Amino acid sequence: MEDELIALWQSSPKHERIKFEKSRLMLDVKSKLRTFDGYVKFRDFTEIGVGIILIPFLVYEVFRQPSFISKIGALCLVLWILYVIYRLLKIKRSKPAENSIFLDYLKENKTYLERHKSMTDNVLLWYLLPSYPGILFFVIGLLDLMNKPFSTIIELKEVWIFLLVILLITIYTKWISIKLTKKVLNPRISKVNELLISLMKEQ
Repeated sequence: MEDELIALWQSSPKHERIKFEKSRLMLDVKSKLRTFDGYVKFRDFTEIGVGIILIPFLVYEVFRQPSFISKIGALCLVLWILYVIYRLLKIKRSKPAENSIFLDYLKENKTYLERHKSMTDNVLLWYLLPSYPGILFFVIGLLDLMNKPFSTIIELKEVWIFLLVILLITIYTKWISIKLTKKVLNPRISKVNELLISLMKEQ
């Protein structure tokens, strides 16, 4: 059966083979875009859900913590979470409508994917680094570091554990962003570009 299909394929007119390849590419692109949409929905649900859970806890810490610096840190973290939620909802609203003309749908998806790629590539700048001041202030107040000499601070194991955790989170986040761009975003952008070029040649 496989040999017969290959023979049939080879004997088909060139334009029919091109049409078949284009149809297969269109199905492949649609499948990859749907898979990416599923990933985005799961990420948004997780990130926004965790953020909504953390906000009441941090607001409580603003009033509970005796240290003014810790209060500032907790408030900064609340503002950071709200900012992250805003960024995620903003890019979600730019998702292309599936009922638009297919060529326009592809162009809009290319822009949509490139926005996600820009966000992923710059994850340290817009996502992780803005959280560090709040975390730092909270820990400084929690450990009362402002009232301790530097010689005592560098001997505290809690300080070194905190710095190690921050370093590991930064490395892990960057590694995940590189992997996501390479394995998920770049292949989809390439496929959309390939199909766009193919369709625009017909016009």
